[in-house]
Amino acid sequence: MKQKLNPLTLIQSTPELDDDIKKKILSKLKVVEEAVSEIEEMSGISYPEFYVEPVLTISVSSDSYGGIGILYARTIPVESKGTIEIVVQLSAALLLCGTKPTLRLIIAHEFLHYVELVKQFSSGRVLSQITSSSLFEEGYEDSGRAVDPIKIFRRKRKLAKELEAAFHGGFSDEKLNEKCRKSWIEKGLPTVRMAMGANQVKISMRAVASSAFDPKVVELVSKLDSLQ
Repeated sequence: MKQKLNPLTLIQSTPELDDDIKKKILSKLKVVEEAVSEIEEMSGISYPEFYVEPVLTISVSSDSYGGIGILYARTIPVESKGTIEIVVQLSAALLLCGTKPTLRLIIAHEFLHYVELVKQFSSGRVLSQITSSSLFEEGYEDSGRAVDPIKIFRRKRKLAKELEAAFHGGFSDEKLNEKCRKSWIEKGLPTVRMAMGANQVKISMRAVASSAFDPKVVELVSKLDSLQ
């Protein structure tokens, strides 16, 4: 597995995280790398570059029902030097608190977001993705921004079904949330609150037109509509 970025660069340079926490995060990186390798083997496609973010983002609902959601991972198109690169951001809290099965599912789900973004960018039909102001709506919107897992993991239908079950209507893992609350939030580790709907990235159409994506992914997305 090729990895240009050191995924732990930001973790290593964050003084708010003590050595014990850094060691625990480092030990979980092996689980992440194993999951990435598994996804690459099943899909025949290289996983996008990923890194571990030391700040936990909490998304706050602005609707009348209130509530908060934890952003454990995001797939982000980054504009740099006139082109776009798609990277996966994993929360350090996810590595610290997540079980191996949970990490595997979240990493696979972000891969589906990656393929969907390549599909949009490579086709030239870039759509504005409207974010929601409520946690309930955002859960369903998230599923709609990812490729159907059965089309990607055709030879691993068990994983596809697990992904459909875990992310239909939005990902929810109360045990993970509780552990994250105790092991990260209540300990005063780096946290930022973001209004629901503010989770947006602006990119230029010129950068989209100038970007080249993995040919294997482009070939796959050209066939997605015909896959069952």
